[in-house]
Amino acid sequence: MPEPTTTAARMTTAATALLAALDDAQRAKASFALTDDDERRSWAYFPKDVHGLPLREMDGAQRKLTHALVANGLSIHAYAQTTTIIALDDVLGEIEGHGINAVRDSGRYFISVFGTPGTADPWGWRFEGHHVSLHFTVANNELVSPTPIFLGANPAEVRHHDRAIIRPCGEEEDLARDLLASLDADQKRIAIIGGEAPPDIVLMNLPEVPDVREFAVVPDLGRFRPVRDAFEATPQSVKVAVRFERATPRGIAASMMHTQQRAMLAALVAAYVERLPDDLAKIEQAKLERAGLGAMHFAWAGDERPRHPHYYRLQAPTFIVEYDNTQDDANHVHTVWRDPNADFGADLLREHLRREH
Repeated sequence: MPEPTTTAARMTTAATALLAALDDAQRAKASFALTDDDERRSWAYFPKDVHGLPLREMDGAQRKLTHALVANGLSIHAYAQTTTIIALDDVLGEIEGHGINAVRDSGRYFISVFGTPGTADPWGWRFEGHHVSLHFTVANNELVSPTPIFLGANPAEVRHHDRAIIRPCGEEEDLARDLLASLDADQKRIAIIGGEAPPDIVLMNLPEVPDVREFAVVPDLGRFRPVRDAFEATPQSVKVAVRFERATPRGIAASMMHTQQRAMLAALVAAYVERLPDDLAKIEQAKLERAGLGAMHFAWAGDERPRHPHYYRLQAPTFIVEYDNTQDDANHVHTVWRDPNADFGADLLREHLRREH
């Protein structure tokens, strides 16, 4: 039997195989209606009780089938990032020293399937846990909507003396630093929107990208109350500086950069787009090219030095990236890629409704 040739087909095959391998109770935990928008668009990158079937409730074969589905949604390097981030949760548990009852647990990553793979109707899936939140929607068995994609890391960097042993989100930082360093003084005055970084991404885990968003506090995180306290102490000046507005992007536009800088910006954008398999990455890259890279803005807040709190944002009409490294002595990274018009398959579902009705 020939291998499926598109990401959508491979996802369908992998999701069908996984569901078939689950028992009835497991399948009930993992399965949701595509129309359950409250559940489908609920997401988080901090530890919380997630609906779905966790890895720790699967046998070895079922875990492998879950990983096969995840791997089909990502490029090989992004899959390596994801599995490293999952493993780091156990490392974090050792660092924090909470013992066997630690909330940090590489088994607390959950798979959820929305709708029925392989039918004529759209369907989707989510894989989520601490610092990983992946969302894919499939329509017509050939089109895939891949956002939001969140990857983070705590610790962001594990060192041995002066060497980084593990640094899963290092590319996303280094490429942005390269671009920032290439800007001249006048360009930096536009690109750097604040001298202090916000303590997290501004859009956080909102179910949709709003027209305007000022940094707000996180939900109550129980034992992580000190984190919430730090968020509540964010100065108003920082909130204003990093305010998100869809109509008025902050920072420096690509059209104000010279050729080499635009190439560096394109490389930074590619670090996010190329988290996807080649066929999906090409589709997303084509969307950006149609909009014109000149519409892309790059904004930075915080310290310019490594291992000091910093934040950046990439913003274009169909492409938003936020990155922060501020918590835990700037050794705790969050990165997210969103499409304000297509998160959670909104574009595919609109087109499906138009065709069918």
